[in-house]
Amino acid sequence: MSILISIIWFLIVISVVVVVHELGHFLFAKIFNTKVEEFAIGFGPAIFKISGKETLFRFNCIPLGGYVKLGGEEIFDEESKQDDPTLFYNKKPWQKLLITAAGPIFSFLLGYFIFIGIAGLYGFPQVVIGDVSQGSPAEDAGLMPGDIIRKVNGKYIFNQGILGMEISEGNPLEMTLIRNDEEIVTNVVPTLVGDRAVFMLNYIKNLDQLNLYGEEIFSINGEEDIFSVMKQMDVGDPIEVQLKNGVVFKGNLIYYSYTPPTYIIGITYSYFSNEINQDLNYFKKGDKIVSINDVYIEKSVDLEKMITRIQLNLDEVIFSVTENIIDNEYKPIFSDILFIGIERETGFTEIQISKGDFLNDISKPGALVPSYPNWKPKGFDFLSVPIHWANYLITLTFQSLGQLFTGKLGSEDVVGIVGLSVIIGEAAKFGLEAILELMALITIGLGAFNLIPIPGLDGGRIVFSIYELIARKPVSPKVEAIVNTIGFLFLIFLVIFVTYNDIMRFF
Repeated sequence: MSILISIIWFLIVISVVVVVHELGHFLFAKIFNTKVEEFAIGFGPAIFKISGKETLFRFNCIPLGGYVKLGGEEIFDEESKQDDPTLFYNKKPWQKLLITAAGPIFSFLLGYFIFIGIAGLYGFPQVVIGDVSQGSPAEDAGLMPGDIIRKVNGKYIFNQGILGMEISEGNPLEMTLIRNDEEIVTNVVPTLVGDRAVFMLNYIKNLDQLNLYGEEIFSINGEEDIFSVMKQMDVGDPIEVQLKNGVVFKGNLIYYSYTPPTYIIGITYSYFSNEINQDLNYFKKGDKIVSINDVYIEKSVDLEKMITRIQLNLDEVIFSVTENIIDNEYKPIFSDILFIGIERETGFTEIQISKGDFLNDISKPGALVPSYPNWKPKGFDFLSVPIHWANYLITLTFQSLGQLFTGKLGSEDVVGIVGLSVIIGEAAKFGLEAILELMALITIGLGAFNLIPIPGLDGGRIVFSIYELIARKPVSPKVEAIVNTIGFLFLIFLVIFVTYNDIMRFF
């Protein structure tokens, strides 16, 4: 049943996004009295057709896109040209440009409307500080766990990515915080830290006797330049770590991530609280987890750390390093039974539960109350805030596309139709809000992708229109046909390549 629901939501999301995009082309074609031969949803043979006064509306059997077929859109040589003023080929260059650009514009407009709807129905997520590092710029500026970061340098903060980009520039930050429903403005100056990395190892012996926090790494596999040697290692490789205090431990590499020197302010984020949001197998709605195996859960980040530890196998360890100093470690919980202290309406109680049962309960969608409820902007902010969010995502999408072409992002960062079907299916488990947010991302992505100046996309046709505006003469039909054919073949290859990657990644 869940697979069927995922498929239905996938078809709904893709259909809405495609219809709105193609509707832009269709409406502007009609505004300029351009003949529209077909308006199709999907590809392949038609399931059914509706004949309009001039346009044939098709509903095809492969619901993975759509198109608007304009009269005179495909002129292949001089002999096939006609003098019919309703043909796309005979339209003025600026009219062709607007008809072509209307698709991406409508895609972006749909994104704006969805975010405005989200603002009214659900509000926006808030970035909440989970913890503040001692001696950090954030502590010096008076930031505290539980603070909501509303703005930085005048920009609304909807997620950690926006804040991260502001911090990474290293410039002073004017931060608007919400604390106990009051607005506080403070200034934070990021500090530059050196190389950082996160390690995950397994097959560690005597792990219960190993204490890593605060220790300095002297060498890895005999090399003192630990970050250089890690660049040469792959998952599964044996690793030997020697600490400055003489302790040596060995294992195999499970995971490694590296961050070059960058600016930080010394905060971690909070994603959920320690309060249960729904009745579960072992917990009741309203329960507050206050301790696990005698470890006091004071802040939401404490619970997040314990969940990470509970997920580890008995021979696994995770630790983070900044400039050779181990500044955080996660070791497993060595007993299979957890003693969970709970504050309930009837008073304090303690339950015993296995690690597997605990994780099954806690990992259910919506099991824990978010750190703070979504923020619903009011007044002028009701429009300005969603517009800010959409503008940020549009800018980020164009930046990501640029990074793909420059090699900063790889093929593993791209998803196609198969990947989208999986992602939409997962979003459906979290409800309509998640689906709407994903739909906004997809329609913005579609608009941005179509503006890439590749023949076969709207961007390629826009380039031809701009050429006509500048040269004051149309592109040779033969040249345009050849270029569009090459572009179409490239897009077919791209679809096949991305689909193959999706299948290998998700299945």
